[in-house]
Amino acid sequence: MSPIEKIHNHLIQSNKTLALAESCTGGALAARFTAIPDASKYFLGSLVTYSRDFKKSFLKVSSKTLMESGAVSREMTDEMLLGLMKETEADYGIAITGIAGPTGGTAEKPVGTVYIALGARGKKPHVIACQFKGNRKEVISDACERAILELMLILGIT
Repeated sequence: MSPIEKIHNHLIQSNKTLALAESCTGGALAARFTAIPDASKYFLGSLVTYSRDFKKSFLKVSSKTLMESGAVSREMTDEMLLGLMKETEADYGIAITGIAGPTGGTAEKPVGTVYIALGARGKKPHVIACQFKGNRKEVISDACERAILELMLILGIT
């Protein structure tokens, strides 16, 4: 059984819900969950907040964080997840932001820089920083895979 199938079964059996906030993955993570029949039993949806304005409008991230830390940062991903959890009332959530490339990278934040925040309702988000290699498609795929594996850890699935 694949990791995503294990998550799928666990969430259905435990009667828990999941929501996503995606930026650099553009809905690719949601597509992995919804590819499995009966995902609607736990999957609430995904907000693809690609622009700064959508992050502010739909996830209620602060302008201060955007100005000081940027749209691709540990602080931003933390705020994205907190906003997602508040707006959706999901039991579990994942927020992803990053630079998938091929352009947009800097010396400080090169292409492949991705932040993933995961959390459970009422608990402090767990945020990880990743540096993926490869082209845009590979960065997006690797970010999705890492988010799935990290969610397994949060859920206590082996």
